[in-house]
Amino acid sequence: MNWNDAAEDFLNQVLAQTPRPVREDAERQLRSVAEGLAEEDGKQRVGVETVIAAWVRSTPEALKPELPRQMERFGLDPGEYRHLLED
Repeated sequence: MNWNDAAEDFLNQVLAQTPRPVREDAERQLRSVAEGLAEEDGKQRVGVETVIAAWVRSTPEALKPELPRQMERFGLDPGEYRHLLED
C-alpha cells in the first residue's frame, strides 16, 4: 500500500508524541489500521484523513479524552473529527 507524503509526515508527528518504548509497536499498529481502512474504502493510497482515523481508532479508551487537545497541537480542528471521537 502506498502512502502519500503528508500521511507519512502526520504519522511521524503522532509517533514523535508516543513514548519511545512503545513507538515501534504503535507505528506497526497505526500502519496496519490505516492500510486496512484505506482498503475498506477502496483506496490505493493512505492519506492524512485515513491516518487520523487510524490514530483515533488505535488510541486506548483511557487516552481518548486527550485526543482533541493533541489534535489542536497538530493544527487540526477537533470539531471536524467529532464523528471519529464519538464512535
